Amino acid sequence: MNIRDLIPWGHGRREPWSRSRQEVATRRDDDDDPMRALQLDINRVFDNFWRSFELPMLGTGNGDAGSGLVPQVDVRETDQEVEVIAELPGMDEADVDVSVAEGMLTIRGEKKSEREREGDGYILRERSFGRIERMVPLPEGLDLDSAEATFKNGVLTVKIAKTAEAQRAAKRIQVQRG
Repeated sequence: MNIRDLIPWGHGRREPWSRSRQEVATRRDDDDDPMRALQLDINRVFDNFWRSFELPMLGTGNGDAGSGLVPQVDVRETDQEVEVIAELPGMDEADVDVSVAEGMLTIRGEKKSEREREGDGYILRERSFGRIERMVPLPEGLDLDSAEATFKNGVLTVKIAKTAEAQRAAKRIQVQRG
């Protein structure tokens, strides 16, 4: 047995599994240009690396709402309803849009702020603008007409009742000590 037979990448030969693996991976238009392929791989590695940090300037992490973030949500399901709680600090109800379509709850928010201060020989003007969006998949069996949304102190709470059929289908199972 040759050591090259153990290497999963085939040095120019096409294995039956390599085609599907290549299709799953990032598609490259220039398969003949190894330098371009290397550059794309390096770019992907660095993009993934920087996404791991919570830096507001890159639009990731848990910074303020002006940085284009995905809001944090908690989802709770009981026998009677589904409750989604989203943290939207610095916003008010006029900034928030909530919709349900095709089994997804979509929460969008837009915040604009402007600050101006004058002092001895200077004027400070700051403007910020940011959008947030979060899509939450919903289970089947919900009565969308019963959906209610409340907003208090930067926290959005959306409650959607289950249909009577879905409530009857839920069954509690007693857990016993073994």
